[in-house]
Amino acid sequence: MKLKHKDNGFSFISIQSTNGPQIVPYKLERSSRLKRMRIQIDSSEYVTLKMPMRLAEKHGIRFLKEHGEWICESMAELPGVPRLEKHLVKHPRLALAGRWHALELNFQDGRCSYVVDDENRKVTFSLSGKVDLEEQLLQLLKAVARHYLPRRVLDFEAKVGVKSHGITIRDQKSRWGSCSETGGISLNWRLILVSPKLQDYVILHELAHIRHFDHSSDFHATLELLDPRAREHARQLHNEAAGVFSLGRAIE
Repeated sequence: MKLKHKDNGFSFISIQSTNGPQIVPYKLERSSRLKRMRIQIDSSEYVTLKMPMRLAEKHGIRFLKEHGEWICESMAELPGVPRLEKHLVKHPRLALAGRWHALELNFQDGRCSYVVDDENRKVTFSLSGKVDLEEQLLQLLKAVARHYLPRRVLDFEAKVGVKSHGITIRDQKSRWGSCSETGGISLNWRLILVSPKLQDYVILHELAHIRHFDHSSDFHATLELLDPRAREHARQLHNEAAGVFSLGRAIE
Protein backbone atom coordinates (compact mmCIF):
# COMPACT_ATOMS: atom_id res chain seq x y z
CA MET A 1 0.00 0.00 0.00
CA LYS A 2 1.25 3.48 -0.85
CA LEU A 3 1.38 5.77 2.11
CA LYS A 4 0.67 9.47 1.76
CA HIS A 5 1.35 12.45 3.94
CA LYS A 6 -1.70 14.52 4.88
CA ASP A 7 0.09 17.86 4.66
CA ASN A 8 -1.78 21.13 4.26
CA GLY A 9 -5.04 19.31 4.95
CA PHE A 10 -7.89 18.59 7.32
CA SER A 11 -8.81 15.77 9.62
CA PHE A 12 -12.37 14.44 9.82
CA ILE A 13 -14.72 13.61 12.67
CA SER A 14 -18.22 12.13 12.81
CA ILE A 15 -20.52 14.34 14.90
CA GLN A 16 -24.00 13.43 16.10
CA SER A 17 -26.77 15.96 15.45
CA THR A 18 -30.57 16.03 15.37
CA ASN A 19 -30.30 15.28 11.63
CA GLY A 20 -28.13 12.24 12.25
CA PRO A 21 -24.34 11.79 12.08
CA GLN A 22 -22.40 14.34 10.04
CA ILE A 23 -18.81 14.19 8.80
CA VAL A 24 -17.10 17.47 9.69
CA PRO A 25 -13.59 18.48 8.53
CA TYR A 26 -11.50 20.25 11.14
CA LYS A 27 -8.16 22.02 11.26
CA LEU A 28 -6.00 21.65 14.37
CA GLU A 29 -4.08 24.71 15.55
CA ARG A 30 -1.83 24.72 18.61
CA SER A 31 -0.61 27.73 20.58
CA SER A 32 1.57 28.15 23.63
CA ARG A 33 -0.63 31.08 24.65
CA LEU A 34 -3.78 28.97 24.97
CA LYS A 35 -4.74 27.53 28.34
CA ARG A 36 -7.93 25.83 27.21
CA MET A 37 -9.47 24.47 24.02
CA ARG A 38 -11.50 26.61 21.64
CA ILE A 39 -13.63 25.94 18.56
CA GLN A 40 -13.67 28.54 15.79
CA ILE A 41 -16.19 28.43 12.93
CA ASP A 42 -15.55 30.81 10.04
CA SER A 43 -16.76 28.61 7.20
CA SER A 44 -19.66 26.32 6.40
CA GLU A 45 -17.05 23.83 5.16
CA TYR A 46 -14.86 23.17 8.23
CA VAL A 47 -14.11 24.12 11.85
CA THR A 48 -10.85 25.08 13.54
CA LEU A 49 -9.92 23.35 16.79
CA LYS A 50 -7.49 25.45 18.83
CA MET A 51 -5.56 23.64 21.56
CA PRO A 52 -2.70 24.20 24.03
CA MET A 53 0.63 22.84 22.80
CA ARG A 54 0.96 19.70 24.90
CA LEU A 55 -2.66 18.57 25.16
CA ALA A 56 -3.30 15.31 23.27
CA GLU A 57 -5.50 15.57 20.19
CA LYS A 58 -7.85 12.88 21.54
CA HIS A 59 -9.06 15.43 24.11
CA GLY A 60 -9.81 17.84 21.29
CA ILE A 61 -11.81 15.20 19.43
CA ARG A 62 -13.87 14.59 22.56
CA PHE A 63 -14.35 18.35 22.91
CA LEU A 64 -15.65 18.60 19.34
CA LYS A 65 -18.11 15.75 19.87
CA GLU A 66 -19.40 17.31 23.08
CA HIS A 67 -20.24 20.45 21.11
CA GLY A 68 -21.49 18.60 18.04
CA GLU A 69 -25.00 20.05 17.94
CA TRP A 70 -23.74 23.62 18.29
CA ILE A 71 -21.10 23.04 15.59
CA CYS A 72 -23.65 21.71 13.09
CA GLU A 73 -26.09 24.53 13.81
CA SER A 74 -23.38 27.19 13.54
CA MET A 75 -22.03 25.84 10.26
CA ALA A 76 -25.54 25.66 8.80
CA GLU A 77 -26.08 29.36 9.56
CA LEU A 78 -23.05 30.43 7.54
CA PRO A 79 -23.27 31.20 3.80
CA GLY A 80 -23.31 28.18 1.53
CA VAL A 81 -20.75 27.02 -1.00
CA PRO A 82 -19.55 30.00 -3.07
CA ARG A 83 -19.75 29.87 -6.85
CA LEU A 84 -16.74 30.02 -9.12
CA GLU A 85 -18.36 32.77 -11.17
CA LYS A 86 -18.58 35.09 -8.17
CA HIS A 87 -15.01 34.34 -7.11
CA LEU A 88 -13.54 34.88 -10.59
CA VAL A 89 -15.44 38.10 -11.14
CA LYS A 90 -14.04 39.40 -7.85
CA HIS A 91 -10.57 37.90 -8.42
CA PRO A 92 -10.07 37.70 -12.22
CA ARG A 93 -6.64 36.09 -12.25
CA LEU A 94 -4.88 32.72 -12.30
CA ALA A 95 -1.44 31.74 -10.99
CA LEU A 96 0.46 30.14 -13.89
CA ALA A 97 4.19 29.54 -14.31
CA GLY A 98 5.01 31.52 -11.18
CA ARG A 99 3.11 34.66 -12.20
CA TRP A 100 -0.39 36.09 -12.01
CA HIS A 101 -2.24 36.03 -15.33
CA ALA A 102 -5.27 38.29 -15.82
CA LEU A 103 -8.46 36.36 -16.57
CA GLU A 104 -11.05 37.52 -19.10
CA LEU A 105 -14.45 35.86 -19.54
CA ASN A 106 -16.13 36.01 -22.95
CA PHE A 107 -19.37 34.49 -24.21
CA GLN A 108 -19.73 32.96 -27.67
CA ASP A 109 -21.52 30.22 -29.57
CA GLY A 110 -20.03 26.75 -29.48
CA ARG A 111 -18.07 24.81 -26.88
CA CYS A 112 -16.18 26.41 -24.02
CA SER A 113 -12.44 26.82 -24.51
CA TYR A 114 -9.45 28.72 -23.18
CA VAL A 115 -6.42 30.54 -24.57
CA VAL A 116 -3.34 31.48 -22.55
CA ASP A 117 -1.12 34.38 -23.63
CA ASP A 118 1.99 33.89 -21.48
CA GLU A 119 3.81 36.86 -22.99
CA ASN A 120 1.08 39.28 -21.91
CA ARG A 121 0.13 37.24 -18.82
CA LYS A 122 -3.48 36.84 -19.89
CA VAL A 123 -6.00 33.98 -19.95
CA THR A 124 -9.24 34.13 -21.93
CA PHE A 125 -12.14 31.80 -21.18
CA SER A 126 -14.67 31.51 -24.01
CA LEU A 127 -18.01 30.38 -22.58
CA SER A 128 -21.32 29.27 -24.01
CA GLY A 129 -24.56 30.89 -22.88
CA LYS A 130 -26.38 27.59 -23.46
CA VAL A 131 -24.48 25.52 -20.86
CA ASP A 132 -24.34 25.88 -17.08
CA LEU A 133 -21.69 28.50 -16.34
CA GLU A 134 -20.39 26.82 -13.18
CA GLU A 135 -19.78 23.54 -15.02
CA GLN A 136 -17.89 25.32 -17.80
CA LEU A 137 -15.69 27.28 -15.42
CA LEU A 138 -14.86 24.13 -13.46
CA GLN A 139 -13.99 22.25 -16.65
CA LEU A 140 -11.72 25.03 -17.92
CA LEU A 141 -9.95 25.63 -14.59
CA LYS A 142 -9.15 21.94 -14.24
CA ALA A 143 -7.86 21.83 -17.82
CA VAL A 144 -5.57 24.81 -17.22
CA ALA A 145 -4.35 23.28 -13.94
CA ARG A 146 -3.58 19.93 -15.61
CA HIS A 147 -1.50 21.75 -18.20
CA TYR A 148 0.41 24.22 -16.01
CA LEU A 149 0.89 22.67 -12.57
CA PRO A 150 2.92 19.65 -13.77
CA ARG A 151 5.14 22.01 -15.76
CA ARG A 152 5.79 24.05 -12.64
CA VAL A 153 6.76 20.90 -10.76
CA LEU A 154 9.17 19.89 -13.52
CA ASP A 155 10.74 23.36 -13.46
CA PHE A 156 11.43 23.02 -9.75
CA GLU A 157 12.65 19.43 -10.07
CA ALA A 158 15.46 20.64 -12.32
CA LYS A 159 16.40 23.36 -9.83
CA VAL A 160 16.06 21.25 -6.69
CA GLY A 161 17.74 18.16 -8.10
CA VAL A 162 15.01 15.62 -7.31
CA LYS A 163 12.75 13.58 -9.55
CA SER A 164 9.11 12.80 -8.84
CA HIS A 165 7.53 9.52 -9.89
CA GLY A 166 4.53 10.94 -11.70
CA ILE A 167 2.45 14.10 -11.23
CA THR A 168 -1.35 14.06 -10.99
CA ILE A 169 -3.83 16.92 -10.66
CA ARG A 170 -6.84 16.04 -8.54
CA ASP A 171 -9.94 17.45 -6.84
CA GLN A 172 -8.83 16.85 -3.25
CA LYS A 173 -11.39 17.55 -0.58
CA SER A 174 -9.01 18.40 2.24
CA ARG A 175 -5.45 19.06 1.13
CA TRP A 176 -3.38 21.14 -1.28
CA GLY A 177 -0.96 18.40 -2.20
CA SER A 178 0.51 15.05 -1.23
CA CYS A 179 3.56 12.91 -1.91
CA SER A 180 3.47 9.11 -2.00
CA GLU A 181 6.17 6.92 -0.56
CA THR A 182 7.31 6.12 -4.11
CA GLY A 183 7.69 9.82 -4.98
CA GLY A 184 4.41 10.40 -6.79
CA ILE A 185 3.11 13.95 -6.38
CA SER A 186 -0.56 14.91 -6.40
CA LEU A 187 -1.71 18.53 -6.47
CA ASN A 188 -5.07 20.21 -5.97
CA TRP A 189 -6.27 22.00 -9.12
CA ARG A 190 -7.31 24.96 -6.93
CA LEU A 191 -3.63 25.89 -6.57
CA ILE A 192 -4.01 28.03 -9.70
CA LEU A 193 -6.40 30.21 -7.66
CA VAL A 194 -3.93 30.99 -4.85
CA SER A 195 -0.99 33.38 -5.18
CA PRO A 196 2.07 32.14 -7.13
CA LYS A 197 4.31 32.17 -4.05
CA LEU A 198 1.89 29.92 -2.14
CA GLN A 199 1.47 27.60 -5.11
CA ASP A 200 5.26 27.30 -5.27
CA TYR A 201 5.43 26.64 -1.53
CA VAL A 202 3.11 23.62 -1.86
CA ILE A 203 5.14 22.23 -4.76
CA LEU A 204 8.43 22.69 -2.91
CA HIS A 205 6.89 21.13 0.20
CA GLU A 206 6.02 17.98 -1.72
CA LEU A 207 9.40 17.86 -3.48
CA ALA A 208 11.11 18.08 -0.08
CA HIS A 209 9.20 14.94 0.90
CA ILE A 210 10.92 13.03 -1.88
CA ARG A 211 14.15 13.52 0.07
CA HIS A 212 12.59 13.13 3.53
CA PHE A 213 9.29 11.24 3.71
CA ASP A 214 8.46 12.57 7.15
CA HIS A 215 8.29 15.83 9.08
CA SER A 216 11.66 15.51 10.73
CA SER A 217 14.09 18.33 11.37
CA ASP A 218 15.92 17.25 8.20
CA PHE A 219 12.71 17.70 6.19
CA HIS A 220 12.08 21.20 7.57
CA ALA A 221 15.72 22.15 7.02
CA THR A 222 15.45 21.02 3.39
CA LEU A 223 12.16 22.86 2.89
CA GLU A 224 13.54 26.09 4.33
CA LEU A 225 16.54 25.85 2.02
CA LEU A 226 14.14 25.57 -0.90
CA ASP A 227 11.77 28.24 0.47
CA PRO A 228 13.30 30.46 3.17
CA ARG A 229 9.82 31.88 3.91
CA ALA A 230 8.20 28.45 4.24
CA ARG A 231 6.74 29.05 7.71
CA GLU A 232 5.20 32.34 6.65
CA HIS A 233 3.82 30.80 3.47
CA ALA A 234 2.31 27.90 5.44
CA ARG A 235 0.38 30.37 7.61
CA GLN A 236 -0.77 32.35 4.59
CA LEU A 237 -1.91 29.20 2.83
CA HIS A 238 -3.99 28.19 5.83
CA ASN A 239 -5.70 31.60 5.81
CA GLU A 240 -6.60 31.22 2.13
CA ALA A 241 -7.92 27.68 2.49
CA ALA A 242 -11.41 28.62 3.63
CA GLY A 243 -12.00 30.92 0.68
CA VAL A 244 -10.68 28.61 -2.02
CA PHE A 245 -11.18 25.03 -0.85
CA SER A 246 -14.96 25.15 -1.20
CA LEU A 247 -14.88 26.53 -4.76
CA GLY A 248 -16.07 24.21 -7.48
CA ARG A 249 -18.32 22.16 -5.21
CA ALA A 250 -21.59 23.95 -5.96
CA ILE A 251 -22.37 21.53 -8.80
CA GLU A 252 -21.57 18.34 -6.87
